[in-house]
Amino acid sequence: MAQNVYSLNVVGYININLVEGFNLVANQLDFDGTGLNNTPANVLSTNLPLNSAVYGWANDNWNIAHLTQPRGATTPSWSIVSGSMPSMSPGQGVWLSIPAGGLSGTSSNVTVVGQVNQGAGLAVNTNLAAAGGFSLLSSIVPIAGGLTTVMNYAAAINDEVYQWNPGTPNGTWTINHWTQPRGASTPSWSLVSGPSGSPAEPTLAVGQGFWLSSSPSSVWSNYFIVQ
Repeated sequence: MAQNVYSLNVVGYININLVEGFNLVANQLDFDGTGLNNTPANVLSTNLPLNSAVYGWANDNWNIAHLTQPRGATTPSWSIVSGSMPSMSPGQGVWLSIPAGGLSGTSSNVTVVGQVNQGAGLAVNTNLAAAGGFSLLSSIVPIAGGLTTVMNYAAAINDEVYQWNPGTPNGTWTINHWTQPRGASTPSWSLVSGPSGSPAEPTLAVGQGFWLSSSPSSVWSNYFIVQ
């Protein structure tokens, strides 16, 4: 008799498109299944131009690493510039800076590889600011869609999402606000600013990071399983 078969370890890859300048990105795969080794060296290797930099936000401080080739070294390596080595674990967003002239043309891909987080035990994003305020986040799992309708984020009144639109000289932001309009029976997302045609609900791509300004009561539990 046929039975359901579940795969406990699913390995995948994500191609993340990059432009020169600042990119707000995310790694949504666990490098080795331990959750402990999602560093720029493991996630990105050295497959980026020299002088690329990763900026991670943790406990209201920046952790910054820089890809360089020290004098006398035969290969490039990532070194800490400020704080500690940034984490690129699923559920976290990071800024990735690519120097001018570092890419062939103006955009390119970086490929990240690792295990897909599955099951309820890995579903809760613990990177939300516990006391409320700004967090640099991503989905824990590599799915795309609406933040609340697809990714199951439980928003609280006055939560705001800030998505970076790279590729312009100074970049632009798309900002969405969770509110209950006067006379409405339920709260909903409203677009504060963004390119023409931007949806009211924040819509995220695979490999995309974003800023969230949340309340202490906000929760994000994003359950996912491959069957």
